[in-house]
Amino acid sequence: MSNKVSESTLLAIAAAARARAYAPYSRFAVGAALLTAGGAVFAGANMENASYGLTVCAERVALWNARLAGHHRFSKLAVVADSSPPPAPCGACRQVILELAGDIEVVMGNLQGEIVRRSARELLPLPFTGDLLPGEAALPAAAAGDLWRLPLALRPIGRVRSSLTRPSEVPGRYKPLLSEIHLDPELEEGLYRIEEESRIIVIGYLHLAEDYVLKGERSGRGGEVYGVFACRTPYRPNPISMTEVDLVERRGHVLIVRGLDLIDGTPVLDLKTVIPPTGKQEAR
Repeated sequence: MSNKVSESTLLAIAAAARARAYAPYSRFAVGAALLTAGGAVFAGANMENASYGLTVCAERVALWNARLAGHHRFSKLAVVADSSPPPAPCGACRQVILELAGDIEVVMGNLQGEIVRRSARELLPLPFTGDLLPGEAALPAAAAGDLWRLPLALRPIGRVRSSLTRPSEVPGRYKPLLSEIHLDPELEEGLYRIEEESRIIVIGYLHLAEDYVLKGERSGRGGEVYGVFACRTPYRPNPISMTEVDLVERRGHVLIVRGLDLIDGTPVLDLKTVIPPTGKQEAR
């Protein structure tokens, strides 16, 4: 999907990120979405503080998230707020964008559909650069084998549409239930020939799951004590689900499935085919 993330999708991600803003003082929620050269997207939202000078803008949150995940090459940054004209990055953000992302395109949008496009260099024609400093400070080398500890950033490929709105509504006998998986339309090509499958695996992100215990009584195991990795509890260090379902029908970018135990709005991280029980472990 590298370089296949459209401007409209990037703006939509930035608009969605506004819901995660912490802006109790200004009441001005801003979302940002940064596209890497490889097609990954990192989001950010403004984070305010009662000590106003500690506030961090959405653009910098997105940039720092991407750099922490190991990305160094970027192609586009989208910024969205409920203002007309669309919001432009502040001076501090312009400086950070140029240093960490280079002269990328910055797309500024609002909820009314107005769009303004500028290059980072247009926004800050005379930046302060590291070339003006006397020398570079030594950077710490990553300890061998430690990078696996860093958090990962995953982009959902779609969402679940279902009559179930809360986890408590999922019945014990959910196998006959019909649900829909609405894939991002830009990823529809990835469904090519999925109709040939009778069953698929849906990997979801349990967005309402909170907290977990490593060992405890499990209702699905008759109340006996099990470790979190030895059962299917939704309360996990990474609240990811994996459900094998019947593929009933495909309608464009929408899949109708039977036997999905996920509620309405659950982000879908991936879809995989089921390996037939032939003994062969070939990737399909």
